[in-house]
This record gives sequence, C-alpha cells and structure tokens, in this order.
Amino acid sequence: MLLLISDANVLIDIEKGGLLASLFHLNMQFAVPDILFKEELGQRHAHLIEYGLQVRSVSSRSIAKTVQFAGKYSKVSRNNLFALALALQDNCSLLTGDKFLSTAAEKEGVTVRKTMWLMNAMTG
Repeated sequence: MLLLISDANVLIDIEKGGLLASLFHLNMQFAVPDILFKEELGQRHAHLIEYGLQVRSVSSRSIAKTVQFAGKYSKVSRNNLFALALALQDNCSLLTGDKFLSTAAEKEGVTVRKTMWLMNAMTG
C-alpha cells in the first residue's frame, strides 16, 4: 500500500471540500509528522486520526535534516520541512500543493504527489 507523507494544507483543503471519506477510502496510507500534527492539525482537525491519518515520529536524525533544510530552503515552512524529512526517513512520497516544498523535495530526491494527482486518484 502506498504511503504518502502529507503537508497540512492538502488535508485541510480535502476536508473543506467534503472529500475526507473519499480520501481515506483510497488504497493508500496518509501520515504527517508528529510536530506538524500538534501545531497545525491537532486542535481543529484531530478527528483525522479517526479516518485513518497516521501521526509519525520524526527521528533525531531527521530533525537534524530539517535544520539543514531550513538553511537551504528559506521559503518552506518549518513544519513542511519536517514533512520532507519524514518522507526521506520513511522512504516514501510527499503529498503537497506547495510549490516551494515540491521544489525542495524534488531537489532532495523525494517523489512528489500533488493535489491534482490526489484528486485524480479519488475520481479515477
């Protein structure tokens, strides 16, 4: 089963569009870094866990990578850099609609799946 590490915005947009059930019925797993969940999703979107969203811990090595990335990719938020580091840590794809995060991920050799790819998967 395909594992995708997501940024917060994709999940929030899917929820706003009323598509959560469709998202979590796909033959895919979705995860976010623990710090991103705590800071961006936990208070208003904790119910995503009930749908099947995984919250994964970022290793100390990946935290160090995030610090390195912050020096290289100044236009990417810290929490999005944690998502990139987690995708590298877990050797999986990154799900994002953020162009700066997409560019950073591609430079780091991470496969990027964008929001339109996800919409096609849900309607396909």
